[in-house]
Amino acid sequence: MNVLATNFSKIEMKMSRQVDAELASDIEKQSVYISTDIDHLHVNSTLDGVMICLKPGADAAAVKDKTERFLAGMVSRFRKIEPTVHYRHDRADPHPIVADVYEELQARGWLFEHGQGQVSLSGPALRLLHAVDQKLGRIYLARFDAQHRSYPAMIRADVLARCGYFEMHPNAVSFVSHVVEDFDELERFRQANAGHSALQVPGNDSFAKPHYCLNPAACFPCYEAYEGKTIPGDGTILTWMGRVFRYESRNIRGLDRLWEFNVRELVFLGTDAFVNDCRKEAVDIIGDIAEEWDLDLHIETANDPFFATVYAAKTFFQQSLDVKSEIRLAIAPDETGKPRSIAGGSINLHGPFFGNRFDIKLEDASPAISACVGFGLERWVLALFSQHGFEPARWPAELRDIVFSKND
Repeated sequence: MNVLATNFSKIEMKMSRQVDAELASDIEKQSVYISTDIDHLHVNSTLDGVMICLKPGADAAAVKDKTERFLAGMVSRFRKIEPTVHYRHDRADPHPIVADVYEELQARGWLFEHGQGQVSLSGPALRLLHAVDQKLGRIYLARFDAQHRSYPAMIRADVLARCGYFEMHPNAVSFVSHVVEDFDELERFRQANAGHSALQVPGNDSFAKPHYCLNPAACFPCYEAYEGKTIPGDGTILTWMGRVFRYESRNIRGLDRLWEFNVRELVFLGTDAFVNDCRKEAVDIIGDIAEEWDLDLHIETANDPFFATVYAAKTFFQQSLDVKSEIRLAIAPDETGKPRSIAGGSINLHGPFFGNRFDIKLEDASPAISACVGFGLERWVLALFSQHGFEPARWPAELRDIVFSKND
């Protein structure tokens, strides 16, 4: 890694090789986790270097060192596999995709922003979220005889560790703590906050070591619930709506990327054949919905946003084995006119990973295979308003009758 130029505010660094646009985008998104001294990082136009803009007072030498190690993980060891498209549907609606949906929902009073990555919905936007969720719930019951469940929003840290999340995605975890159970510490905290309208933290010892986290993946709690159990027959299927929390720093924006959001989850636990048959049927279900709702949608192989030091190896593993696919939904083009899509959900095959970690067995005593399908409901709200706009006449009848059925 060669440092080309340094001044008080910017650092330009050459990468070990040229990258493509997709990897460049991942580098920029993940760069928010390099250092709090970085204001922003951009991959240059020739895709072979980065420009780092520093915050005032930044330690440039430390930033260069961290960025070099970050780029080594993201670039030097990365091997690209072209994605496979498993399904595609193009919408028939001749109208252009609507831009600035988030702002329009706010202007209409259908969305309120509570904080970074936190929103509440009302009116047609909330009815749309419920309509998507309820349709999926009905389909899962009819096609899979799925058992409905409910799980907490918090998850024990030791359970999350067994799920491998701290190893793969330490940057995304939201920890839960409380003021330590000590009379003097509680009184010190109380006095520090008396009369203040913002949180005051009187010392490093104020909070207890966190033993809980906000759940970052909807499927995780069900594996603990099945720990030590035997799955009857070929398999079982579960579904529920879960609250999910993923911290993504400065990447959090609009409905594209929330810190807190809702997911309609579907989990398959059983034999390899059972789980793979269910996964294939899930693709058929998504295709049916795309046709019914006239959606510009495709399903393609993908990878999780792993932390930089494990990014190359884990990405190659997922893509080469085709164990993760994303449900991509078209939204408004970017400022250059380039088409854009967001991941409205994913289809994930885990193999025996959770069966082994949680001692979930089949009737022959072998570990259960698992897979899950998750729909990010707020992203579906964004995509549906993007593709069908705000005029009821453009909407498919099933959704129009629900979303625009009442006065607000």
